[in-house]
Amino acid sequence: MAELKQSNILVTGAAGFIGSHLVEELLKYNSHNIICTYRSLNLRSYFYSQKLSEKVILANCDIKDFKRVFDIITKYNIDIVFHLAAQAIVDTAYKNPIETIETNVMGTANILEACRLKGGLKSIIVVSSDKAYGKSKELPYKETSPLKGDHPYDVSKSSADLIGQTYFKTYNLPIIISRFSNVFGPGDLNFSRLIPGVLESIIKKEEFLIRSNGGMVREYTYVKDIVDGCIKLAQKTEGIAGESFNFGSKNIFSVMEAIEKIQQILAEKINYRILNIAKNEIPQQYLDWTKANTRLDWKPETNFEDGIKKTFDWYRNYHLEN
Repeated sequence: MAELKQSNILVTGAAGFIGSHLVEELLKYNSHNIICTYRSLNLRSYFYSQKLSEKVILANCDIKDFKRVFDIITKYNIDIVFHLAAQAIVDTAYKNPIETIETNVMGTANILEACRLKGGLKSIIVVSSDKAYGKSKELPYKETSPLKGDHPYDVSKSSADLIGQTYFKTYNLPIIISRFSNVFGPGDLNFSRLIPGVLESIIKKEEFLIRSNGGMVREYTYVKDIVDGCIKLAQKTEGIAGESFNFGSKNIFSVMEAIEKIQQILAEKINYRILNIAKNEIPQQYLDWTKANTRLDWKPETNFEDGIKKTFDWYRNYHLEN
């Protein structure tokens, strides 16, 4: 078992949405040795609203720069890595595939190669995505489902996932891969995503534009539950290295169903318009997370209603009305 308290922990992409929640939770285990890489910092982010920047070691780093990555991993004698840094916006990937592939694929290779050269790591958690499964017709996706991304973002996640598997099988690095469904919660500043976009439209009293036809089905998991899964992977690495784990929920809705539920939860009317202009949308995506439940004793603890209320409160108090 990787001991978080006594370890030097690196979190890449720490100032991002999921990364900041992970750092917040890790601070409960380890208040002195958390190193956080970032490429840019947003003063309106969750990372800053929770004053996390004051409690960790900040290291400016573009993970495409191997020398800088290797310098950080060796300088701080890293024991545990949570690799979350990525270009995570699907539309950006469509418009700028080279940046997405360089960051998500070569960036991951740089992290793992630096870990290989440094040696002696206890745990490396590579964060992947349900998008790595692509348009697989097998639903729900199981960890054994093929990785079949076929457009820039999806391919970048499939590739990074496979690179993680390669470094375990070839070099025996203590790598575990996590695959998430759609994650929501306080601090997501990507307002092109459904839940942040809907909540922004309510607060700003603006029309919400639906890019798809409203029928796309997704699974929505609260960010704290995802973070809990990542930490369990690090704590139990010795018995599960080389494996992949899905993390999801029972919140499986179409776009229109999600909008209706949010209206009911917040007692707010959402003014929306369907554009039906989305490109390369996967019709349905949701995960089988039985393995995480049975092997890690993990399950999502936050229901959709509570998660939406907590998320809405953060946007009102810390971001959109400041």
